[in-house]
Amino acid sequence: MKDYLIFSDLDGTLLDHNNYTFDQALPALNWIKKKNIPLILASSKTYEEMLHLQSELMIDHPFIFENGSGIHFQKKIIQFGFNLSLIHNKIDPLKREFNFNFYTKLNIKEVMGLTGLNEQQAEASQKRLFSDPIIWLDRDDKQYEFIKIITDLGFNVIKGGRFLTICSHHDKSNALKWIKNAYEKQHKTSFFTIGLGDGENDIKMIEASDIKILIKNNNDHLKQANWIFSKQTAPKGWNDELLKVLKNE
Repeated sequence: MKDYLIFSDLDGTLLDHNNYTFDQALPALNWIKKKNIPLILASSKTYEEMLHLQSELMIDHPFIFENGSGIHFQKKIIQFGFNLSLIHNKIDPLKREFNFNFYTKLNIKEVMGLTGLNEQQAEASQKRLFSDPIIWLDRDDKQYEFIKIITDLGFNVIKGGRFLTICSHHDKSNALKWIKNAYEKQHKTSFFTIGLGDGENDIKMIEASDIKILIKNNNDHLKQANWIFSKQTAPKGWNDELLKVLKNE
């Protein structure tokens, strides 16, 4: 059997898009554990949120947080993104021209109202290190100018369903390559990568993987000819496609 590294997004990929459960993925999760295959989670979630999820999944592998701005590897944090203070210092002055707020500066009740998270989860989601979502409160037609200014300042802007996230130009694919290289140096062997995701911010990570799996989630437009596209949504689709790959090697 090949030496595998599995890189997986969370929401809508391994976790159910609506209730964040992973029960239907337990057969594949148990198979991975039995075969000692590292499952490397990759998400926009914070370091604190990822530690909690690792505990729930009962795994202790490296993980990628804040969309690749940071890596947890061998009990250390590897920083790729900008410090949060730098982001705030550079972008705060733009409040003179635009109406917006930083996610990390909202009060807990505002975060809970925006996200549906409970108080503990909301607190963990605000403990950001190297990126910060923006709550846009201005006219839609001013957003393009805002993004252009931020880009000119050297930042990257990831446009999501709810927020504009300000971060560095490092993404999940950069983090994947860094971890793969570290594993190969450490173990003195080549590793075969499997990448699983469901959204726009997973595309580069999937493309950087040897086996490319897109989990169904109203995302037919993201399909590529050489990708595996799951028949089921998360977590069933994650479970089924991963077991097919690993058991049919």
